[in-house]
Amino acid sequence: MRRFRGLSLLLAVLAALTALTVIIERRAGQELRSAEQALARNDTSGAIKHYGRCLNWYVPWGSAETAAERFLALGRSLAGQGREAEAVQALTRMRSGLYGARSLFTPRSDLIAEAEPLLARLRARQKLGPTASPAAVSKQAEIYLDLMRRPARPETGAAAAAAGGFFLWVLSTFFFIKRFFFQEQRSWARAWPWILVWAGGFGLWLWGMTWA
Repeated sequence: MRRFRGLSLLLAVLAALTALTVIIERRAGQELRSAEQALARNDTSGAIKHYGRCLNWYVPWGSAETAAERFLALGRSLAGQGREAEAVQALTRMRSGLYGARSLFTPRSDLIAEAEPLLARLRARQKLGPTASPAAVSKQAEIYLDLMRRPARPETGAAAAAAGGFFLWVLSTFFFIKRFFFQEQRSWARAWPWILVWAGGFGLWLWGMTWA
């Protein structure tokens, strides 16, 4: 009976994580479709908004990565058309969205590396104005590019703490339920340790999310 309950608990945890992943990916897919529909209507601001929202629902290899790729393509297209302000907005939102989704690693760092030189040049031209010489623009772009590349790596320790704390938080919840509600004689003495683990996991997750 105990083995059966342990297996049931494990399956419940896996089911909960799977359901969460499906929900996140479903929301990302909806935002991606909305962005594509906005582009079809030549609604650039709408496309940028929905691509950005899609990145908020990041799952590895999911719709958010497709959104990041199309964000980069959109930024390049806008820059080629001379619509520099919109290009800066698109590239900045793509970059910040990917950095916002980082944990133990930075997702699609290859796209960030491709976007940053163009974004630096566009920002340099915005700052110096249309009359600036190519040499001045190039020098300013190098300064911006150096600034952009400084936060390239996430804080691995804090990110690992956030991930570990989250799993402790979830697992301790299920073990508390098992120890307290699924016993013939409910015992707070057996359940209390899991409440402490829950509090520790939650605190570790909050600390990691703050400093990652």
